[in-house]
Amino acid sequence: MADSYEIDVFTQESIYSYEEDSSNFSRSMKVYFSIPKNGTDEDTGLLLLVAGFGGKPTSNVYKKMRDKLADEYNLVTVQCEYFGYEFMQSPEKILTPHIEKKQLKNTFTYEEIEEIFKNGVFNFDAFLNVGSKYKINMDVTTDLHEENVNNFNDMGLLQCTDNLTAVLNVMNILYDNKYSFNSKKTIIYGHSHGAYLAYLCNAFAPNLFSLLIDNSAWLYPAYLNANRVLYKENGNLTLSIHFDYIAKKIIKDTELLNLFNLYSQFSNNCNIISYHGITDNLVSCSEKSDFCNKINYCMYNEISENDVDDFVFKSTNHGLNADFIKLYNYTMSNFNISFEKGTTFDLPSNLIYTTTKYRYIINYDNVIPKITIKEK
Repeated sequence: MADSYEIDVFTQESIYSYEEDSSNFSRSMKVYFSIPKNGTDEDTGLLLLVAGFGGKPTSNVYKKMRDKLADEYNLVTVQCEYFGYEFMQSPEKILTPHIEKKQLKNTFTYEEIEEIFKNGVFNFDAFLNVGSKYKINMDVTTDLHEENVNNFNDMGLLQCTDNLTAVLNVMNILYDNKYSFNSKKTIIYGHSHGAYLAYLCNAFAPNLFSLLIDNSAWLYPAYLNANRVLYKENGNLTLSIHFDYIAKKIIKDTELLNLFNLYSQFSNNCNIISYHGITDNLVSCSEKSDFCNKINYCMYNEISENDVDDFVFKSTNHGLNADFIKLYNYTMSNFNISFEKGTTFDLPSNLIYTTTKYRYIINYDNVIPKITIKEK
């Protein structure tokens, strides 16, 4: 069994806290990593796992992935609790909807309405209990009141820099403790939004990653324009649970978050293996293949019904209902993947991307990334 570690590292303050100094590194986050049970050698690589919506490093599936892939593929596996990840999980609390008695008269009996409005106050739990026997679809909203400029689901820049901070900190730990490893064998693997963040990481640290595995990445965070919706069944009653993220109000410039725009500004050197289902409802196959065809070293794999094997690929929908470990095994077994060898990694001093109104400067003078946004 791989040796597993959990550490706290400092990372950049929120770049959205305009009244504070975002250049400070006083915000902390947890980083999890596993080292192969047999130790490391000059062939040991690093694998950064990036969870998407509904995923987190402490879940059993990711704990298993870190340990299993570390041992089976001679990798130091890394993961972090990045900026705002806690608001991307299943809803912990739903805001009580405002409902009046007259709205229920066409569905519920008089006795049921009295039970729901016991003591004259609407009781949501009673409504769910009584309503479970009726075919009802109801919109409700997740309680996201804890989101603020210092911690929210930004779906982009800080989530990206946190993941880079995590893997670079682990690299430093390996160097400081004189562990041998191959810095040219650095892999990043993500699912859905996690795969999208992998593309951001690759652009924000060119030449750091040698392989990117993309399962169903979108090309722009859809929930910056529309609410995220999860569906929960309670008997016959269905709740449509809306997540109305404050990122829509806080982030002033979203141009760079479009992968077409971002990848038009640098020359990709990372091998990318992309999987995308023909019935993906977030990004069409034509858009994804068009994007992949426009960048170097990107291999687009379209998953159709003929590819659904109920082993690796279980559907052609977003995420492919793929088994994460089996998809990694499939990738490493079915493609001619090789890695150079080295002990150093190349980080730019100042990397600059531009949009119509802003300049984005990513600085690595202290090894871990610092992002600064300046108006043109």
